[in-house]
Amino acid sequence: MVGINRISAVLVSTDLERSQAFYQDKVGLTLSPETIKNHLVFDCGFGTTLADLWPRRRQQADHKVRFWSADIAKDVAEFVGRGVEFEEYATETFKTVDHVVTTAGIGRSAWFKDPDGNTIALFQPE
Repeated sequence: MVGINRISAVLVSTDLERSQAFYQDKVGLTLSPETIKNHLVFDCGFGTTLADLWPRRRQQADHKVRFWSADIAKDVAEFVGRGVEFEEYATETFKTVDHVVTTAGIGRSAWFKDPDGNTIALFQPE
């Protein structure tokens, strides 16, 4: 159940080096050891994080909230059972299988929209 896991705010960066310098030097955040390829994850208070990512394949990262998951397949199945409809993608490099995209070196992700059209992500790091 994602409700017991931590949550991240997610922002888009066009230059990760510039973003890292800004959030470390100007905002005073510490880069997390959980930082993964093409992402910056900064530790914040009470176990929360700020994730800054560089959208390589998509021109936008339209999710603003990321629920971390220990078992994304289980969490997705639970949400589907509650009537949540997940976004599906089918490109050459970005494809959902059972509602989940797996990205080597990063992890597994699934996305759904809330009633206002905001995209919410579920994320299980590799």
